[in-house]
Amino acid sequence: MLKTSIPELIKKAKISLNIKSSNKKDILLQLIKRFDLNEHQENLLYKSVLQREEMGSTGIGNGIAIPHTRSMVITDLMISIGMPDEPIKFDAIDDKPVFLIFLIVAPPYASKSEYLILLGKIAETFQEISKAEKLFTIQDEDVFKEELCNLFC
Repeated sequence: MLKTSIPELIKKAKISLNIKSSNKKDILLQLIKRFDLNEHQENLLYKSVLQREEMGSTGIGNGIAIPHTRSMVITDLMISIGMPDEPIKFDAIDDKPVFLIFLIVAPPYASKSEYLILLGKIAETFQEISKAEKLFTIQDEDVFKEELCNLFC
């Protein structure tokens, strides 16, 4: 069970639409920078996310990626959501480019089940491409958050 509901986590999430980026590493760094960390913390978190990606891509298909890691630089479960201005090669399981990225970061002492439940719910929700496609054209962050919350209600 999640301590905080997915819609509540989404309301607190950092949203970045139309990110100017041409590659996976750059967009991950841009999403990390939205967490309001100092430069040292950003670097540590970035290394952690890249190490996780080296274990296997978090591109789950249907234009969605869910990079995730645990890190001491944060104290609560956090999400940074981004849409690149152009689809990005992410080595997804379906070999298709990614349009929507959910970066999930949890502190190492947080409940592992909470972290995995969130990851699973996002992956399950976007198994249907039609749900993801609804979001791909939204340009307004408030509308985006509202639509995203509606998917998880």
